[in-house]
Amino acid sequence: MASEPRLDNLQGLRGFAALLVLVEHTANAISTRFLGVTPYDSPLAIFPFAAGVDIFFVISGFIIAFSSRSLFGKPGAWKSFLLRRLARVVPLYWLMTGVMICAFILIGSRAWSDASWSQVAASFLFLPTVNVEGIIFPILAIGWTLNYEMAFYALFAVALCFPQRIALVFIVGMLVLLVALGKLFEPATLALQFWTNPIVLEFAAGVCLYELHRSSQLALRGMAQLGLSLAALFCFTMTAGEPGPWRWIVWGGPAALLVAAALGTASLQGKLARGSSRAGDWSYGIYLTHFPIVMIGAMTCQVLLPQTNWVWFSLFPVFVLIATLAAAALLYRVVERPFMDLASQAVAHQNRPQGPHTGEALISATRPNIVRDHI
Repeated sequence: MASEPRLDNLQGLRGFAALLVLVEHTANAISTRFLGVTPYDSPLAIFPFAAGVDIFFVISGFIIAFSSRSLFGKPGAWKSFLLRRLARVVPLYWLMTGVMICAFILIGSRAWSDASWSQVAASFLFLPTVNVEGIIFPILAIGWTLNYEMAFYALFAVALCFPQRIALVFIVGMLVLLVALGKLFEPATLALQFWTNPIVLEFAAGVCLYELHRSSQLALRGMAQLGLSLAALFCFTMTAGEPGPWRWIVWGGPAALLVAAALGTASLQGKLARGSSRAGDWSYGIYLTHFPIVMIGAMTCQVLLPQTNWVWFSLFPVFVLIATLAAAALLYRVVERPFMDLASQAVAHQNRPQGPHTGEALISATRPNIVRDHI
């Protein structure tokens, strides 16, 4: 049996995207707490590091379609899909939301003292909610992206009842329709305003890239991959400012180019391949853990340490990076991987067939996916 493609480049891109978001929030903390300027007016605003989120969304659209390709049109496939998705996303997110609540309580933050129980519940249930500052953020602010992810998973689960080609058209069509309806009718409710944001089209871009990859139309070779990557990075450097409602094009477009480049034929080898795989494994942990680490580290530097360049431009970023990588590695081992393994066992048990071919089918059902699930 032919081995499945590893897509190590995509794993590395996931790690790169997570680190971009880490740099964004580290730079924001330096700008506001030390330089005394807004992030947009900061001399550190030289690259749209926040576009790591857009890269994540495009990767998510691709990976969810790729890793579910054997499920389309299968009875009950939606159950297996959602079980794996929930096991991948929920435990670590709930844990880090709890950590954030504890941190807010310890420092006496309004983010907790003025929060309503409905806001707290919405934060845990992946529903859009307005925080005490009037921004559509959950308790763990960075979790706003997961509200989009979970909605995309719900739509994808519905699509699994169709054959693959019809399902892909359905998913892309529904995302486009949601955005169009949002623009035409200006939804009155917060949830509809949130889920009809054009940023959801980045998931559609990832699904389209999967279809191109499946039909071997993205078999770019080394120089073409490099050229496409450089073009994408150049586009990012030209759009360092907040793009507003055009984010899905201004940042989503270059993000799609990077993912397309990562899907080419030239892949990393040896230690680089292993390193990119590890970066991909840790990407979800990096994404979720860095936010409280940045907050706690910045407050410590501001209160306990001298306000000098070496503290804020050396000690602080090094602390954030090391602490985040250590936390991500630990949580991947003790939280993420065990829950994913439990989900795989549950799915294998659920799909265990009866009859003379049980052994062969069970091996197929329990074979781990070489491309690990995205957030």
